[in-house]
Amino acid sequence: MRVETLGDVLDWTQRTHANLADCLAQCSRQTHRERLKMLLDYLVEHERQLSHALELARHDAMPSALNTWCYEYFENAPARPERQCQANFRDMDVDEVMAAVLAFHEQVTGLYRHLLDQDADVPSARELLENLLSLEEHEAMRLARDAGRMKDL
Repeated sequence: MRVETLGDVLDWTQRTHANLADCLAQCSRQTHRERLKMLLDYLVEHERQLSHALELARHDAMPSALNTWCYEYFENAPARPERQCQANFRDMDVDEVMAAVLAFHEQVTGLYRHLLDQDADVPSARELLENLLSLEEHEAMRLARDAGRMKDL
């Protein structure tokens, strides 16, 4: 996917979360370890909900923000999180899965920070990026909290 505008970034991020959910679901079906399966199933649902939230955010965003050009920034971004789905989660333990998924979220927040640091000139674009960054950060915190609770089970 060629990413040139913030609308493309939003689409890409939404698809990346959906792809991660699909990868996690496939690994969940392939494992017989109950605790790992429970975590993977939780993560699938979480990633699908986040993907849906990003889809809704795109519909709510101002056209001026979505049409803001950012292709040079995206090409130079510090990480390409879509590669994360190469992971074979079924062969990991619970802590390794959580570390991989949280690292994935950190890569996405790194991309948003990178785009924000490029001095977004359009106020609506800056607001959109700040909202997306906040959403990703809060979801990562929620993941970490909920995973900690699962450990207690």
